[in-house]
Amino acid sequence: MTTDNFFEKTLAVREIAEIPGMLEFDLPVHGDNRGWFKENFQKEKMVPLGFPESFFAEGKLQNNVSFSRKNVLRGLHAEPWDKYISVADNGRVLGAWVDLREGASFGHVYQTVIDASKGIFVPRGVANGFQVLSDFVSYSYLVNDYWALELKPKYAFVNYADPALGIDWEDVVNAEVSAADEGHPLLEDVTAFTREMV
Repeated sequence: MTTDNFFEKTLAVREIAEIPGMLEFDLPVHGDNRGWFKENFQKEKMVPLGFPESFFAEGKLQNNVSFSRKNVLRGLHAEPWDKYISVADNGRVLGAWVDLREGASFGHVYQTVIDASKGIFVPRGVANGFQVLSDFVSYSYLVNDYWALELKPKYAFVNYADPALGIDWEDVVNAEVSAADEGHPLLEDVTAFTREMV
């Protein structure tokens, strides 16, 4: 289940005007009778296009993958690290991001459909969430810090269903959501993510 213009895109990047520092990459996907192949991330090609070199400064990298079925909705979570997210199979998600950083862009929202031909760089302090549009999806997160339970107090969260965000979810009424995500605060009650939280 791919989107139009899935195969043979030229590697390219767009800055997301709504959320400073957020980048959307077009990824070349090469297909034949066996399936498809892509370079999901390639440092030497993507850093010159604007992928932040600072992503690698601490020398820590961790790759996480979540597997979800149709209508599962995860988020919105802003962790104290940067992340590069993508889809690792033929699935599709409706991705949504909310800037929870202190400053003029606090509360700004961006959303788009993601398949394997897109990658998104998400700066720390920007909440990430998605709803699964396909039967199943494997959602990949490359992050520049190691997960640890003691870091959880440094996270920022916002409620996916807050009308103030204006996120146009596919089917929010029938979405499968965790109790934790249902309990996240409305934007008006969120404490802005600051540099001191990193």
